[in-house]
Formats: sequence, C-alpha cells, structure tokens
Amino acid sequence: MRRSSTGRVQLLGFLAIALAGASGCKSASAPPPVAFTSEDWSYRGAKGRKLTSDHYELFTTCKSKPFVDAMPGFMETCWSAYEKLISPFAPPKKCETYLFGSRRQWEQFTEEFAPARAAIYKRIRSGGYSERGLTVSHYDTQRSTLSVLAHEGLHQYLEVTRSREVPAWLNEGLACYFEAFELDAHNRPTFTPTKNYLRTPGLREALTGKNLIPIKEILGTHAGIEVQKKAVQVRNYYSQEWALIVMLMRPKKENSYHEAFQLLLAEMGTDTMLRKANAMMAADTEGGMTLGEAVFQAYLSDDLAGFQAEYEAYLHKLMDMDG
Repeated sequence: MRRSSTGRVQLLGFLAIALAGASGCKSASAPPPVAFTSEDWSYRGAKGRKLTSDHYELFTTCKSKPFVDAMPGFMETCWSAYEKLISPFAPPKKCETYLFGSRRQWEQFTEEFAPARAAIYKRIRSGGYSERGLTVSHYDTQRSTLSVLAHEGLHQYLEVTRSREVPAWLNEGLACYFEAFELDAHNRPTFTPTKNYLRTPGLREALTGKNLIPIKEILGTHAGIEVQKKAVQVRNYYSQEWALIVMLMRPKKENSYHEAFQLLLAEMGTDTMLRKANAMMAADTEGGMTLGEAVFQAYLSDDLAGFQAEYEAYLHKLMDMDG
C-alpha cells in the first residue's frame, strides 16, 4: 500500500493466496550474486537483521536465515524489472523495506508509524503497504510474502523515481502486474504477469456474476476506498486493476494501445503528464473528471464506452470464457 501526497492510498490486501509458479525453472548458470552487508537489528526486543544492498535497506525479524539471505537478491531482481519497464529519472536514495516475522510486530510498527491510517492498514489480512518511501509487510508463507514484497516494491519504486503523483489505477495495476513469478534455483523471480493466480479467481467471479466495475469507476477510485468494501468487491477491484495493465501491456501486433501506453509509462509522474491531464480536465464541460480519468483520456482513449466494450471482451478472452 502507498499513501501519496494527496492522501490517496494504494495497498495490497490479500484476501486469498494463490500464486503462480509453485516451482521455478533452474537456470543454466548461476546469476552473479547480489552483494549485501548484514548487521544486527531489533524491534521491540525481537532480534533481527538489517541487510543493505545497492538499492535497499531491508529490516527483518524473520528467523529463517536462508529466506532472509535470499531477500536482497530477490528485491534487486525486482528493481531491475521495474527499471526495465519504467526508467528512473534520477538515482534515488536506498529504499527502506520492513518485513516483520509476525503480524503482531507489523501491527505494532504500523500503529507507531502511521497512527492515523493504522485502522485501515490492519484490515489487510495478509499483505503490506507503502508510505513515505517505506514498505511494511509481515511474513505469511514464502510465496505470498515474496509477492507482497514485489507488489509493494513497485509502489515504492514509483514514489522514489517520479516527481509527480502517479494515478491510482496505473500505480495499483502495475503493482499487481509484478505479483506473479517463477523462482529459479537461486530464488530470483522471472515475472509471469498473465499467470497471476492470485487475481484470476476474483476476475472470473466478477465475470460470472456480471459484477465488473465500470472502467470509469476504476479510473476514478483508489485502494484506500476499495479496501473498506466487502471482500468480494476488493477481490474484484484488484483483479480488474491487474487485468487492465495486462491488456495494455500486450505487444503492438495485438494491441492498438501499445505505443500510447508506452508513452504514458515514459511520462507518468512528470510535469508533461500533468499538463496533458490538466488540459483534458479543462475541456471537461461537466467538471467531474478525476486525474486518473484525465490521464487515461489524454494518453489512451477519450471514448470510455468504446474502451469498456474492448476491455470486457479482452477479460473474457483472458479467462477463456465466452462473452
């Protein structure tokens, strides 16, 4: 979860755990090891470790040494994937990431770090949040915990590499895009965004029940609002966020929005993006356009009804369901 300067919140609320890649593919040769330093650290008397790598300061009270030792390699591989998709504007400071060994420690830290939003954050059954450049999560299972770290890491990456706010639908959707992966023999992720088995049940549920959230609403809402709704609605929201980005990320030969979306990725969180969005909002005679919708219309399509039809058709295809 991430709280932006405008008070909007992006968060990952795992209401069910089902991740891709139960076992990874072994690479032909070992990747170069990720260099990191380790030192003692503690939280409220619980012994832990602080691991420092090129881009991260990782604080954890998890007790499994093999898991903890693999964290820098996992997170630095995530950073490389984020950077490949979204070029950073400037070298950022090291990112602080907290992974607690128990939910109770996570709740205590949250109450201290973000007292005004702790009640909302604690509604997350198994997940994490990103705020003020930090990510905070707790251990659940290895697979689910790594997925949380990859999701929240994307929020954190955008916060430290963008100069302007990134629309919630784009921020949250991109975070969901990195949730699914296969692990190699060295615990490095290879991302498999179309095989996000955490999100596919929620999307199938929404399609079967004809309960899709309209694209205009997806563009105008944010996770801080959605996470307070019923569990089925939360599942629907995150699933549609994931599917929207997967649709827009398809290759050019099957995606008429490909080039426009790549331009948006290059300009998101910049003054250029904001100027284009402001121009779109200024031309809105009804005066109710949100930033998220303005960015979408400026870069992708001002025909939301037409896009809605394409989007629904793609969702059925993605789930291999008849429309």
